[in-house]
Amino acid sequence: MRRGPRSRFPTPSYGAPMGWDARRPDWNSPPPRRCPGPAPLPWRPIDMCGLAGLFLPASAPVAEADIAAMLRVMRHRGPDGTGIHVSHDHRFQAGFTRLAIIDLATGDQPLVRGGGELVLLGNGEVYNYRELRSELSARGHAFKTQGDMEAALELFHAKGGDFVHGLNGMYAMALYERDAHRLLLLRDRLGIKPLYWTRVRGGGVLFASEIKALFASGRAAPEIDETSVAAYLGHGYVPAPATLYKGVFKLPPASLMTVEANGEIRIERYWRASPAADLPQDEAGIKARLVEILDDAVGLQLRSDVPVGAMLSGGIDSGLLVALAARRLDRPLKTYTVRFSGARVDETPLAAQVAARYGTDHTVFELSTDSAAQLLPRLCWHADEPLADASLLPNHLINEVIGRETRVVLNGTGGDELFGGYGRYFRLPVEARYLTLPRTLRKLAEAVVGTANPFLAWQLARAEKFDGNRGAYLFDHCTLFPPPVMALLGGKLALPHPAQAGFFAQYAGPADSAALYAELNTYLPEDLLCLLDRTTMAHSVEGRVPLLDHRLVEAALAVPPEIRNPGGRQKALERAIAADYLPDSLLSAPKQGFASPVPAWFETGGLAPLARRLLTRKQSLDRGWWSKDGIERLLAQPGRHAFRLYALLALELTVRLHGEGSYGEAPTASLAEMADG
Repeated sequence: MRRGPRSRFPTPSYGAPMGWDARRPDWNSPPPRRCPGPAPLPWRPIDMCGLAGLFLPASAPVAEADIAAMLRVMRHRGPDGTGIHVSHDHRFQAGFTRLAIIDLATGDQPLVRGGGELVLLGNGEVYNYRELRSELSARGHAFKTQGDMEAALELFHAKGGDFVHGLNGMYAMALYERDAHRLLLLRDRLGIKPLYWTRVRGGGVLFASEIKALFASGRAAPEIDETSVAAYLGHGYVPAPATLYKGVFKLPPASLMTVEANGEIRIERYWRASPAADLPQDEAGIKARLVEILDDAVGLQLRSDVPVGAMLSGGIDSGLLVALAARRLDRPLKTYTVRFSGARVDETPLAAQVAARYGTDHTVFELSTDSAAQLLPRLCWHADEPLADASLLPNHLINEVIGRETRVVLNGTGGDELFGGYGRYFRLPVEARYLTLPRTLRKLAEAVVGTANPFLAWQLARAEKFDGNRGAYLFDHCTLFPPPVMALLGGKLALPHPAQAGFFAQYAGPADSAALYAELNTYLPEDLLCLLDRTTMAHSVEGRVPLLDHRLVEAALAVPPEIRNPGGRQKALERAIAADYLPDSLLSAPKQGFASPVPAWFETGGLAPLARRLLTRKQSLDRGWWSKDGIERLLAQPGRHAFRLYALLALELTVRLHGEGSYGEAPTASLAEMADG
């Protein structure tokens, strides 16, 4: 089944808890309780975290940021303690809130080397830290901790800025060099972990793992950027480096930002996904090489000083991860499957077959998504920016329950982007038939149809973009607000340039691979990985994504399209790889995914009147982003426009919570209370 934009769960995003790595001599924590018990964890949580800080140039007047307040607003990211470092001249102030996963006893941050010569704050995990520590120890480096981030610090001391090429993991880091009075900000290659920054008065740079922390500092105030509002409506997210707020920026994936002592900022891209040069040429060799890399990535990501689990759906991605992980453990792998009450799709039977095949310790949760009106304000607070992906709520519910059981879960995000798992990567059959008509006849048909049905005319016109402008074609197949809908909405905003188009044009290779590259740089980090970070971190859970090991990304891009997707078959190569590991019933099952029941929320779930009250209040209409009549036109057809209304609600709530209001903690108010407020 083809997954429409933002209408379903990212099927491979089930990151299930993966079991214990009994080979670790330092793991002796008791096993977690079986769900659904509300009992607290019997261990301290693990090393996903939040970082925050202020860097002031040498010529700037000394100023203070409320680091403690910045950390408090991100407490969900790291409930296991905080640390603050302030340089002797107060020109570097930084703090860290910790979720302890590796090196529970000595892994606190900030890490300070040489009495303040170097200071490192790192959110995330460096998976190859053991190899780095061994290599550096042999070269005379001494370590004070057993953690992964000290390996990164020592690697920087040894290699300088080139240290980024030696890291394998998901991370955002801030590194301060005292003698040069220089700040480095770094984000992992795929953009799995977030990092935001803004300039402050006097030329200083404020940075944090979440945008709301910047506003909590006392040094920055939110101001909505209308250009970003248009970008959000077009894409369903605000593409990097912009955010919804003026002057606040995302550090793009695979970027290293340097702030010099004089305040000069330089941002460079240190890695771009490019085809691996050493991939075998034959299909059997390709399959073996991809399995080799993925198996090694799974092994690296099972490293933890607390139990690791895996969310097991009925899909290929999570099933393959479970198969490879289970072989590495000498205890049963802890796996989880979710069944949503009333859903048309139930993947638990397929997941149960995989669990039985690998003898996992398997748990099934049954959840309901009827709490949308109650939880949407809280979800939008956690997201910081509007996210049109309606799977935010179900993923939030999943991780809320998982968080009672474990703190690290493997996650299958990335499989569709690596192996061609979406219908939009291939020309639709109806479009192929339409394009057999002469172009003059097509344009005449579009003009005639457009007088009665502008949306259908737009759909017809986008067909030829597949060959002429594939990036724009991807955008058109994802956007919730194409030109005919924007006209229906009646606002003043103009659609943005498609972010996918620029990345597609960058790629010097087959068009089918360029489409994957475009999505790896847009939809993946801005939607799927943002959603993963926010919904896991809201419950102090770390989601790990072995399919996004950068070595596997490079290898997957090197696969010839005719081997990756012969005949336009989605995920054909991955399906062939999985045939050695998964039951035939799963391999032959149609792509399903869970359909988030947004239309039902509006038709029978009570969201329609609340949306009307929120979206047509005077303050909202005065912005001019939509008209009252436009909202009524959408509400008149909730079955057709429910996902668009949801996207507008996410935008409106974000503006209310972070633009017009100031909430130091997640709101407890329901959507009805927000509408009345």
